[in-house]
Parts: sequence; structure tokens; C-alpha cells
Amino acid sequence: MRNDDLTLQELIVRALTGRDNEARRSLDNAAASDPELRRFCSELEEVVSALAGSTDWRTAAPSPELTAKIRQAVVAKLPSAPPHFRTVLLEADLGHRRATLRLALWALLLAAAVTALLYVWPRPRGEGERLKLTGKSVFEAPLKGEPLKGWEFVRQAAWQNEAQGLHSGGTEDSDAVYLKEGFSAEQALACNVDVSTPGLDEQSSVTVFLADAQGAERPLSDAWLRPSVALELEITADGLVLYGPGKTLLQSQPLAFAGGTFLRLRLEHLGRQARVVVNGKVLFEGPLPRPFQGPLHPGMRVAGQRKNQVLFNALRIER
Repeated sequence: MRNDDLTLQELIVRALTGRDNEARRSLDNAAASDPELRRFCSELEEVVSALAGSTDWRTAAPSPELTAKIRQAVVAKLPSAPPHFRTVLLEADLGHRRATLRLALWALLLAAAVTALLYVWPRPRGEGERLKLTGKSVFEAPLKGEPLKGWEFVRQAAWQNEAQGLHSGGTEDSDAVYLKEGFSAEQALACNVDVSTPGLDEQSSVTVFLADAQGAERPLSDAWLRPSVALELEITADGLVLYGPGKTLLQSQPLAFAGGTFLRLRLEHLGRQARVVVNGKVLFEGPLPRPFQGPLHPGMRVAGQRKNQVLFNALRIER
């Protein structure tokens, strides 16, 4: 017996016994537009009803014995089928199978696309997740009298870059400068700069910051030229004060600056973490109260009567 005869027999048995709705639809579709095929299908239905002893036999699944009898009846009945019955029914069933296969393939492709999208979609970082620095320099400025490029001076005439360093020369209470180019908050960022301070009084201060512009054009928002959202290290007459976003106090350390001092500073943005190093010693390492949105702008601010005596050198930005 040929394989397609066995397939045809099993297809008809599944359809007649209600075990396969697709097979049933294939049988109905094959007979829908062909009176000769419809008549043969009706004869098959009558055979099954006679074997079951009732026309309502489909209300329950047939027993194995009844299924076996139906299969024998189908085998006996098939030789009297119209010549094209086999071709029409098998093609209809093949069409259903192809449609099912296509649907399954599309489902697999969709699942793969969703998986790929979830893999590349930016996910919010947890509080403990830490970005890594590569040590690659993306901006360097010796600040020793060279032409300045890439800076935004809040008061252009107030800043001077001389052989001893960059310093404010204005008469205002405060001055600030920052890099025009903002850096994405999705990557780690480090700002290194050397600061030489005079003996500071109570009204004087120096601030080095990584300011979060939060999508705005400039990161400084108030009249005192302070960043509203930043990681900022402030140097005062009493010592060091470190603030996080929202002016959250992160760390403070008393130091005596009465006679002036030299500080080598490093501020690291590491996602939800931050690290600040002063003269090779870690001042702070821990979580930020909230993440930065970006872009981030490294910069400096000076304030008070002695602000013009503060010198900045050797600025280096790393990613």
C-alpha cells in the first residue's frame, strides 16, 4: 500500500472521529464545491453513523474499538471514491499544513526579534551596577597658555590662560567654565584636573564638577553659576565638600587651606556609582542618590575675593 493511501486513510479517520479539527475542515473543504465528492463524504458519514448506532455519536470521543471499525470501513470504502478524491483531499490537507508551518515560522521569527530587541534595549541600571572606565583619553588641555578650544566661558573676558595656568580675571563674585561638548551618561566618565589654591577665606571657594545638563543646552542654571544637577567637589577654607545630584551631601573632609595648597583631583561617573580621588586618596566611593540623564559637562567654578588666584592645570577627560 502506498504511503499517500495510508496518509489519506488516517486523515479521513481523524476527521470522522472528531480527533482533528484541521482534518475535518480539509474534508469539508474538499467536498464543498464538488457534488460528487460531497456525495461520497455523505456516504462515509452514514457508514460511521451506522457503526456507532446513532447520528449523535460525535458528542463523545469514540472508543478504540469503534475507531478501529471506522478505519476498516474507510479502507473498504476508498476504492469506490471518485478518482480525484485522493488528490483534492491531500492537497487541501497539505495547504493547511503549510499555513500552520508558515504561522509557526512567523512566530519563531517574532520571538527572535523580540529577544534581540530586549537584548539591545537600554535597561535601567540597578543601584549597584557599575560602569567601567577604559582609560582612553577623549579630551586633554595642559592649561599652560595654549589657545583654548572647546570651552564655554560664562564670562569670556573673565578668564585668562597663562603659563602658570588657567584662572579667572573678572571682578564678578563668581566665574565658571565648562566643556561645550557633553558626554553621554550611559558610559563611564572621569575628569582629572590639578588645582592650586591660595589661602582661602570664608567667602572664597573652588568647585570642580561633572554637571548634568539633563537634555538642556547649558548645565549651569542659577545666577551663581552653579550646576543644579552634578557631581561636584567644593574646596572651601574649612576643607572638602562633595555633593551629588540635588545637592545631596555625599562626603566632607576638613582640611586647612590657610596657606594655600595643591590638589590633584579626579571625579569619576560610573553609572549609579561615583568615585572621587584627591591627591591619590579616595575621598568617596559609593552610590549616587539618583542617576544622571546626560549629557555630562566637566567644568570648574571659582567664587569670592581670592578666586582670581586659583590656578587650573592638566585637565584630562577619560572614558
